[in-house]
Amino acid sequence: MKNNSIKILYVFIIASLFYACDIDRSPYDAITAEDLSNSEGSAESATLGNYSRMKAWTENWHRLYEYPGDNVSLSGTTTDPLFFSYNYQRIPNGSRAAGFWRSSYQIIVGNNKVIEALEEGSSATNDQLLAENYYMRALMHFSLVSIFGRPYNQGRDNQGVPIKIDGDHLNHPPRASVGEVFDQIEADLLKAESLFTETKSNIYASKESVWALLSRLHLYKEENDLAIEYADMVINSGRFNLVNTSQLPDYIKMTPEQNSETIFAVRFVRDADYPDNGWFTVGSLYANIQGTGWGEMYASRTLLEKLREYPEDVRNDFITPAVVNQDVLWAIYVDDDYTYRWEVVTQEGDDYFYTRDGQTSALVKEESARGYDYYINTSEGLKKVLIDNQLDVRNGFPKYFILKASGQEDQVHLWSPVVSRLAEMYLNRAEANAKLGNFDQALNDVNIIRERAGILPDGLYTLGNIGDRSVLDVVMDERRLELAYEGHRKIDVFRNRMTMDRRYPGTHLATSSPIFEINYQDNAIIEFIPETQLLIHEGLTQNP
Repeated sequence: MKNNSIKILYVFIIASLFYACDIDRSPYDAITAEDLSNSEGSAESATLGNYSRMKAWTENWHRLYEYPGDNVSLSGTTTDPLFFSYNYQRIPNGSRAAGFWRSSYQIIVGNNKVIEALEEGSSATNDQLLAENYYMRALMHFSLVSIFGRPYNQGRDNQGVPIKIDGDHLNHPPRASVGEVFDQIEADLLKAESLFTETKSNIYASKESVWALLSRLHLYKEENDLAIEYADMVINSGRFNLVNTSQLPDYIKMTPEQNSETIFAVRFVRDADYPDNGWFTVGSLYANIQGTGWGEMYASRTLLEKLREYPEDVRNDFITPAVVNQDVLWAIYVDDDYTYRWEVVTQEGDDYFYTRDGQTSALVKEESARGYDYYINTSEGLKKVLIDNQLDVRNGFPKYFILKASGQEDQVHLWSPVVSRLAEMYLNRAEANAKLGNFDQALNDVNIIRERAGILPDGLYTLGNIGDRSVLDVVMDERRLELAYEGHRKIDVFRNRMTMDRRYPGTHLATSSPIFEINYQDNAIIEFIPETQLLIHEGLTQNP
């Protein structure tokens, strides 16, 4: 039984590591069937195969990182285990967490086979391949410990994940501490940094992708000076530039190689990877485009309100309301039960009117940074409204489609997930400076991001106009807006000892025991170790 089950944790490398179908197509080229040897050709093919395996890895990576955040609102229940991550009611046998664990360690073992096969210093090509595999191994361990281990600042001695640094699929190391895993990640990244011999495009690991991950690593460890140092190294490298304001809404439509801001992305290929336009993909859950996609998970109400504070913010374009009637206006609000409601309104200048029970009333308006905010009088008091054309509705949820995982090269749900990009470096630096008390520097970096988003000068921040918010609050709000749907929000909230506030409409509140807020100390912020692993992996212990 154990020998048969062992493949659940690590693939049998010699027989199967380099066989694949669609995931091995260009730009990573077809993977040869020959066993890995010391030859540069087979080592290069093996490395390309490791990149290729990251395509399958990204789906569960995104779902486990993004769905427990406060930027998403599911409009129905589902038997897919993603539901249990989304609503913080974990199960130990969910296929999403199990698939993420399995694919991460498959990639790690593939990395280790290359690392074991190549002699450091034997050639420039071998050193480059070693560097790329050390980076991938670090990224996999970083991703695993962030899902299955508590945030670093809650204690180095908390249980993390097994550190796998050999290619023996029969060797099952025990869980290491969070601190030990972080130490290994840093060691791998520093080793990778020392070995790069050439500069490839941003669909391959590079010194800059190493620095970007080191910046994130040290930010998570609250080693803020080092987080700034590595962010500076990326920013000052000269390799990357923020795309301009007009390009930003089309960020995901460009291939990574065309995108000056992307540091590292997992490359998906038009027609080859999604020949059916992308059913059963991340983007297909977020939107229905040209008849393709389920379109069942929408932008959360709280994110919508925050984005719309500045209508000129082009990041609004990453979310599109599913309009069904351009001639009808709705004032959409949320009642005390976190249920969507709306009234048909007519506009006269800056005023909106609605008729209820034969009586016409005006929406209450209050001055805001961009004109007025509007409120409707209800039996529960004033409720803030968003004004939209009449929208399509599913199960009582107006459809606000998320477009940040769709549309690459105009293929409906094609998407190359971004692991690191330059905007994160500015925001890493801003967060670290905020924690060091360097408030002007922190706000300057936030304003770089806001200005690029198209926000006018009076919407930029100074110490005099942030009100009762702290500078760190301002930075965290900007991270939420800029990095939405890129897998940061859950980790950002809990590693900063904040509470995840999910008091907004969504089926996360439809269970018999809805969870409105999640404290950073809650056990539910980390996933259960997959039950199948506990059965076959002697000494592996479960999370509380």
